[in-house]
Amino acid sequence: MIPWRRSALAGLVVLTLGLAACTGGSTESSPSSSVEMPTASYSPPPDAQVTPPELITLANVQPNDGIQPVIEFIESARRSVDISIYRIDSDFTPLIDALKRTVDRGVPVRISISRQLVGQPNPPQGNSQQIVVQQQLEALGIQVELSRPEFHYGHEKSIIIDAGTPEARAMIADWNLQASYFGPNQYGPVGARGMAVINSDPQDVATIAAYFDANWPPYAPYPVSTRASLVWSPSGIEYSPVGNSVAVLTDFINGAKTRLDIYAEYIQDNSFLIDMVIARAQAGIAVRIVANSSGQSPAMVAKLRGAGIQIRFD
Repeated sequence: MIPWRRSALAGLVVLTLGLAACTGGSTESSPSSSVEMPTASYSPPPDAQVTPPELITLANVQPNDGIQPVIEFIESARRSVDISIYRIDSDFTPLIDALKRTVDRGVPVRISISRQLVGQPNPPQGNSQQIVVQQQLEALGIQVELSRPEFHYGHEKSIIIDAGTPEARAMIADWNLQASYFGPNQYGPVGARGMAVINSDPQDVATIAAYFDANWPPYAPYPVSTRASLVWSPSGIEYSPVGNSVAVLTDFINGAKTRLDIYAEYIQDNSFLIDMVIARAQAGIAVRIVANSSGQSPAMVAKLRGAGIQIRFD
């Protein structure tokens, strides 16, 4: 299974609800065709456990905090660094230098990057840009693999340090490891809004690490997650185990009592999630959405505003 977006593994719903995977800063785009409710038959396992809230902490808010907190997290590793990311720039010097220093002091670094990129030619062997990045990072001693071929994209954003040890932790984010997410760039004068948390729950981190290992060649079956605070996609019955993202997002939206605040890179036309959001607004819930200024459907924006939803663009 690969993070949330079409057939892609999820992250962790802890901060805000996004109706698309990223919050800007790259050239990602989403299709404008309608999206129907996915086929899902998720039932929580009887031993599902919720993570104690004190074990999930806000790690950084971008672009305010910049790349330094991410570098410090990576450099705190003593045994291993495992990164799942949609995209990483091989010329993002502060980050790449930190990864190289980590390898040089004997800590292995593994990075799984998306095999395909949205809106680009994507032959089965992988996107040509991603293959070049793979080769460039491997030349520095960093282990890199393209994401599992049975999924469209590898869209998880997580950094696991010291997996399998009592000190294991995971940083779970919505940004890519590209300079444009952390400061001024060609898309805007400040960077892109993004957030990350650090999860230090041993069982959560062990589960995230097990999914990373399953995604790493030669690949392996995914374990069934009993961690109720981890949200995995995809949710269709054709996947094993069935992800819980549709169930969690549905409950999250419908559970709003007074206010629902959403960060969304892209407001998908006719999404089943959008219909739920509109229904909450019509039920008297105060709904606010912050979205990218480009790529939005004027008709969808008008529909949301017509339901009383406040929308602001970055």
